[in-house]
Amino acid sequence: MGNRIISFDQNKAWVNGNEFFGLVEEGSVEAKRKMLDYNGFALPAGVKVPGGKLEPITAKLKVKINDPLALRELNKNRGFVQLKLKGRATVYASTQGVVEDQDVSTRINGFLEEIPTPIYKNGDEISSMELTIHVHFLEVAVNGAVILKVDTTSGEVIPRDLI
Repeated sequence: MGNRIISFDQNKAWVNGNEFFGLVEEGSVEAKRKMLDYNGFALPAGVKVPGGKLEPITAKLKVKINDPLALRELNKNRGFVQLKLKGRATVYASTQGVVEDQDVSTRINGFLEEIPTPIYKNGDEISSMELTIHVHFLEVAVNGAVILKVDTTSGEVIPRDLI
């Protein structure tokens, strides 16, 4: 599992509010606690302790885009995207343990590392492509209940013990 907190499999995907753009064949979101060195006076060796923050969060998605026009949506706003995924996912949540469900809604907002520019010719099928997103906002809900949320602008984290 490593630092993976969510794994996706065959999720429908929408970009920037309402534009359906394809299928996330597989993907994951990785998060890691920011650790601080602590060297107490009586300790024989230094230790690492949680610093109350997370390292930058990264989402890696393998997507199958259905419509070449959807690439425009991914290229707007200097690569800032708001994705909504719906489908099967596994969430590693500290309070519930491993949650695996067919009806998981995930929202990911952030910047694409590279703007997607696939080669496309009329009549050709668009091949799958890898997207790396540097996440600013992440929310995972199962049956409408939020089980995981990280909002870097407001500082809100659910569950709190994630950090």
